[in-house]
Amino acid sequence: MSVDTEAPARGALPPDVPLGTYRPVDPHRGFGRRLRALAGIREEILDWVPEERPRYTRLGAIVFNTGLLAGVSLLVALTSLSTVPWIFLVPAGALWAYVIISFDGWLIASTHGMLGGGKAKVFVPRLVISLLMGAVIAEPLVLWIFSPAIHKEVLDGRENELSAYESQYRRCNPEGAPALKTDDCANYQLTIKDSPEAAKEELDKAVKNRDAAKKEYDGLYSQWDALEKLARGECSGARGDGLTGVAGDGPECDRNRTVADRFRTDNQLDKRQADLTAANGRIDELTKKLGSAQQTAGQQVSAAITAKVTAMREHQGTIGILDESAALERLADRSGFVFAAQWLVRLLLIAIDCLPVLTKLMSGSTAYDVLVSRQVEVARRLHDKHVTLRERQDTADNDVWLQRTEYNLRTRIDSIEEKDRSARARRESDLDTEIDKLAAKLRSQQ
Repeated sequence: MSVDTEAPARGALPPDVPLGTYRPVDPHRGFGRRLRALAGIREEILDWVPEERPRYTRLGAIVFNTGLLAGVSLLVALTSLSTVPWIFLVPAGALWAYVIISFDGWLIASTHGMLGGGKAKVFVPRLVISLLMGAVIAEPLVLWIFSPAIHKEVLDGRENELSAYESQYRRCNPEGAPALKTDDCANYQLTIKDSPEAAKEELDKAVKNRDAAKKEYDGLYSQWDALEKLARGECSGARGDGLTGVAGDGPECDRNRTVADRFRTDNQLDKRQADLTAANGRIDELTKKLGSAQQTAGQQVSAAITAKVTAMREHQGTIGILDESAALERLADRSGFVFAAQWLVRLLLIAIDCLPVLTKLMSGSTAYDVLVSRQVEVARRLHDKHVTLRERQDTADNDVWLQRTEYNLRTRIDSIEEKDRSARARRESDLDTEIDKLAAKLRSQQ
């Protein structure tokens, strides 16, 4: 029985499997390779399981899309926070997208090769981090999605705020009257240049003096009028108390008329009446002056309030992200539909931001994870053996150097000792020679 050793036909194999071999397949050079690199995939391992390529290509695409979403989110936020044209903010958004892609890539790459029950412990902190990042990324996009209604709410709120601000100033600074001194008006009192209070005080004083003078004049006039009536009655022959009943210019008639004329002269009734006429004219002038002052003060108060409202409008500035967030919160408080819709959109965006980790978690342990786990285990064992080998090599080298050092030490010590013995022998020989010379000298002297 013969065995067929010919290469299989192309139709019997996947399109990325080369003819004549089955594993590993030829490396893939397309755009999917770059997407898989974002997820930390090692192509030389994936070549053994090419069936996993579509899965990890899409996982890399999810990582890329998450980063792209983060870049758009930052671009929207920066556009709301600054007046710089958005085209100049694109580099900042691209940098933020790169940071998120790098971080999400690390979250995914750090889980490759994990098998068994310990996998959940590893994914929980990564999922928490993804949730936090998703919440930060989602908020600007939520505001952007609801921006038309939010901007209208912000503008309406600002107009209401300005209207209430102006109404408070006008209530605390009524036209033609002094500013209110109540607690709620403590910060809303205006100081104007031409205040009508001085004119009003002057008018009140003139009226008070006129009224006092008129009261005194009326009393004196009543007394004079009684005396004058008595004189007229006496001269006309009228009958009554204090009257003689005799008509004509008699002594009593002359006396009563003299008393009345003297009373009028002594109390200066004619001058008092002229003074009252002048006082009434002065009061009319002061009344006109007060009306003019009140009109001028009203114009100044209106101008001051308008200036305050204009300054507040300018202080409000452009609509920022905090204004938009507060406006969305007000809309959500008034409408249950807006409340539900904004939370659904927010949760959806957070889920999209968490998709890289969620996709990896829901995929379970793939064939690629098994291969990575095995390769890591093999690499660990090889590393252990390599370290053991290096340890034994280094230990052997150190032992040899130790023996060589000890040998050199002994050799040097022996050399030193030999030199010392030779030196002692020479000294003893020199000493003996010197003694012999001295002994010979002594014998010759004897």
